[in-house]
Amino acid sequence: MKQFSHIGLGGTFDRLHEGHKLLLDIAAHYGQFVHIGLISSSYLKEIQKKYSKIIQSYQIRKKKVENHLLTRSTNNLISIIDTPKMDQKLASEGDLCALVVSQETCSGANAINHLRTTHGRSKLTIIVIPSVIRADGTLESSTRLRIEEESTGSTT
Repeated sequence: MKQFSHIGLGGTFDRLHEGHKLLLDIAAHYGQFVHIGLISSSYLKEIQKKYSKIIQSYQIRKKKVENHLLTRSTNNLISIIDTPKMDQKLASEGDLCALVVSQETCSGANAINHLRTTHGRSKLTIIVIPSVIRADGTLESSTRLRIEEESTGSTT
């Protein structure tokens, strides 16, 4: 029996790396239904992300997330949401019980809980995963992978 019937997480999931995989694995472990807010390509044009011009397409990112979760657990219903207003969507979702976030995105989860309370909803349980540190002692991140890719001219 899973601890939460519905669990959510979100992000760009560009160049799926070990930090993303840990986030997805924790969600799959604790949630019967996993709701993933995957940032759309159109929304990426609106925000200022470093090296955003080389972020993988929505379809590539979606496929990699789906493939990873399928190799980890077949007991989860995966709902990938292509919406530019993830926070408002999550705030109004009645069936979510918990969110899985990284240490770097914990403030976003707190903002979601604030929105939920203003909409008369209960706060979500927030599960914070630890940062994934690379062998060289740096934080694993999509931005770092994009920087490395651009400097070497390779593609992932």
